[in-house]
Amino acid sequence: MVEAMNFAAIPEDQARQFVARMVQVDKWDWSGLCGVDDVIGGGEAYVALDADGKATVAFVVEQVHYEHGRELVIRVAHQLVRGRDLVGEVLPEIERVFGAGCDAVVIYTKRAGLVHKLQNAGYGEAAKIMRKAINK
Repeated sequence: MVEAMNFAAIPEDQARQFVARMVQVDKWDWSGLCGVDDVIGGGEAYVALDADGKATVAFVVEQVHYEHGRELVIRVAHQLVRGRDLVGEVLPEIERVFGAGCDAVVIYTKRAGLVHKLQNAGYGEAAKIMRKAINK
């Protein structure tokens, strides 16, 4: 049986630092329109801790309440150390801990490898986002 993972909330300035790295390398926002605060949105930032208490993954999650249910949105995640299976190890624990009372989990990505891993973990495509730049 897999041991339960521990999570720790991180301060806003620390969350802004890891999200800034993601935005700078186009891992999150592909339009060039979003900044750090847009990525964090109404979410809360945490780190996943290994058995020794070392932070291995930083992420921002938000529960969104709709008229007919709730969904957990994983706004961004950043692997802090190599060798961790984010989809196989960390994601199920995020779903369990932060998705309590939710009807669905949502992850936005354009990374083909991650899409494949998520599909193998039971995720399915829910929509396509189309974007066209407007010339000003």
